[in-house]
Amino acid sequence: MNFWFYLLIIEIIPIGLFIFGGLYESNSTKFDENKFGYKNQYAIKNKLAWEYSNKVAAKIFGSIGTLLFIVNTLLLFMFGEGVLTFILLFSLFMVVFSRMMIDRLIKKKFNK
Repeated sequence: MNFWFYLLIIEIIPIGLFIFGGLYESNSTKFDENKFGYKNQYAIKNKLAWEYSNKVAAKIFGSIGTLLFIVNTLLLFMFGEGVLTFILLFSLFMVVFSRMMIDRLIKKKFNK
């Protein structure tokens, strides 16, 4: 029973990333109503930056979420419940890393 509970806990982060990626993809064209989307100082400047930011965020969050889903499940099956802390820290690191990667890509494209 504990195994399935731990599996549910560690898969919340990848599923959340995957959901955010899908939401960013579907809302990438709604610049005037930008209540929800990937926002940073470059993304809110114009419609082109907004669309690019949301598409990049959707692709990166979707791919990182899928990768984490598979890796977390494999690690838990192979090593058991002893790697729970490592998996959670690794997932947190990947979320921060993906966020930094998205910001750097957007800054590189629109910082002229």
